[in-house]
Amino acid sequence: MSRRRQRQAGGAVRRSLASYRDLSQRVVYVATEGARTEQDYVKLLNDVYARDNGFFLRFCPHPDRNGLRPKEVVETVVEAALGTGAEMWALFDRDSGDKTAQEIRDAMRLAARHGVQVALSHPSFELWLLLHFQQHTSPENGRNAVVIDKLRRHPDADGYADYDTQSGDRGKSLGGRRGQALLRREGTAIRNARALVRQCPHPHGGCSARGLTVEPIPEPNEPYDAWTRRTGHAPGCDPAERDPSSDVWRLLVSLGIGADESR
Repeated sequence: MSRRRQRQAGGAVRRSLASYRDLSQRVVYVATEGARTEQDYVKLLNDVYARDNGFFLRFCPHPDRNGLRPKEVVETVVEAALGTGAEMWALFDRDSGDKTAQEIRDAMRLAARHGVQVALSHPSFELWLLLHFQQHTSPENGRNAVVIDKLRRHPDADGYADYDTQSGDRGKSLGGRRGQALLRREGTAIRNARALVRQCPHPHGGCSARGLTVEPIPEPNEPYDAWTRRTGHAPGCDPAERDPSSDVWRLLVSLGIGADESR
């Protein structure tokens, strides 16, 4: 079966990252906090959408299976992309059981200084996965137990019933049925995530993703308020308090994935 027919049939095309040789296409460097789930997600996007959409997400690996600190995620992508002039994205989450609010703020400001786009999820990356299947608006104070429980129980989340219940790579892997369950639901996830921007608890209001587009950051050292406004959040909106939220939708929109379906 041809690659295109596999996609039309709903099958994820499993392709080695090293097999992408044409660097004339749009290359986007991506560093993530986690070493399994987010890496699987980046590979899934490459396998299914990269060729037709003309991009390649170059994942920046790290050896720490316990995950990186938020500033380390930013530093990892900056170091990997050094001298390339390529777009850079850093994915990390709030996870109040593991990080302080100040760590999140410091990482966001470091990203702004280096021209890095940030996809912050609050409380966790699993919220982004859940948004493919349903909206979730209740604050979780940076903890993801409720989010993961809903993900496991959702009838359309095929393969997630045992998510994060096993040791090793299988526990939080997005291979097989789990990855397949996310495909073609990107528009729903984007729509749900954009709605959460409008519901942001910022005390002075002004947060909205209405009409928001995602463009590359023009240069490093963009003023922080201008940089954070790219996420739809108002100047002065504390990223550590955006509960719940996930900015992973911005990465997909920037790549042309699911945007038309989400309006």
